[in-house]
Amino acid sequence: MDKCMKPSWSDGKSVGVRQNRNHNHNRQISGNKSRSPSPLLGNGSSIKQLVLSSSSASGILLTAPGYEQYQKSLLEVPLLHTEYGEASSDDLSSEWDSDVPEPPRNKPSGWRKLRNIVQWTPFFQTYKKQRYPWVQLAGHQGNFKAGPEPGTILKKLCPKEQMCFQVLMKDSLKPFVPEYKGYITTDDGELYLQLQDLLSEFSTPCVMDCKIGVRTYLEEELAKAKEKPKLRKDMYEKMIQIDPEAPTEEEHRLKGVTKPRYMVWRETISSTATLGFRIEGIRKSDGKSSKDFKTTKTRDQIIEAFQDFTDEFPYVIEKYISRLHDIRNALQISKFFATHEVIGSSLLFVHDEKNASVWLIDFAKTIILPSEVKINHDSEWIVGNHEDGYLIGLNNLIEVFTEMSKIKPTTRMTIEVTAPPNEEVS
Repeated sequence: MDKCMKPSWSDGKSVGVRQNRNHNHNRQISGNKSRSPSPLLGNGSSIKQLVLSSSSASGILLTAPGYEQYQKSLLEVPLLHTEYGEASSDDLSSEWDSDVPEPPRNKPSGWRKLRNIVQWTPFFQTYKKQRYPWVQLAGHQGNFKAGPEPGTILKKLCPKEQMCFQVLMKDSLKPFVPEYKGYITTDDGELYLQLQDLLSEFSTPCVMDCKIGVRTYLEEELAKAKEKPKLRKDMYEKMIQIDPEAPTEEEHRLKGVTKPRYMVWRETISSTATLGFRIEGIRKSDGKSSKDFKTTKTRDQIIEAFQDFTDEFPYVIEKYISRLHDIRNALQISKFFATHEVIGSSLLFVHDEKNASVWLIDFAKTIILPSEVKINHDSEWIVGNHEDGYLIGLNNLIEVFTEMSKIKPTTRMTIEVTAPPNEEVS
């Protein structure tokens, strides 16, 4: 579950570069200045690999000027006199931190705080209610409950997400999001959104959650975290478990990293940084699930994961391509999409033996843009320009599935060997 946050308008080794010809990548855009929008949708004629550069100091692959801007400023912050801090309830929600073991904690209160962090993780838990199953894609079990009637689920209410659903129910995107049925108060006094259960019409479905966009945090989150940075031993431990070479020499010596540093690093090790989307988790029809996609970054790695996801149901690839095209067409005329910065949202892919579909989900970090700011969701992110890269990810998803559709499935040949008839011996 995303952390609900109030909107704020505060500012906040070179490898091959493959530019999309639909954009002018050399154009610099200032913070909140209005600019004339380029065409909303590119033709998606080729996979867009974002500009990559490397930092010799950190060994981190960086994407887009925004990452490079932040990384440069973070490395300039002296760590010698920085205090140490612990996890708290205002931490950035983490898409995949929950499966990285936490370092031992001496204070129980610190653990209690950590337990209450609302996190987005590809953790799958199946409930049974009204004779049908549904899958919870969240790390905190209290964020979802079975709905009061068949075909519904309850999701803990976030005011910003509720506002998004209210607008979406009158927008061209309505057919592509869960139906919003209002909110209810449960017996424990908690407020929940009542939403359409997207899995209720499927039988033992395969489910995949893909986080869309070139970043999954708001600029204000990073700006806030930079105000009074503290060294975090827990984030350092998580970082070295993924990549022992990621911290700088100074960070290794201090055995700590600041939260902004960790946030930027976490984004750049996945395909969020290279393709504008990443796999959060996959659950197969046999109930087996995986969220081991933290460093799944290249197109070939993505294709391999997608092939595994669709392996037993090759017909779904064309259905997914068609649905993604429909979503892109709806985005082109959507007033909601034109006026919002869509951060931390996902596309939910669901299929079984007979059906397949895709929906837009998760809007707790989606905020309305300042009136003077226009974005096209398809330009590179520069700090202050609010670009989210949503269409970069969507176009690349379409391209990946299209490439998969051209790959002929492996045929297995069965060779029958027969023994020669027995000859009589005279």
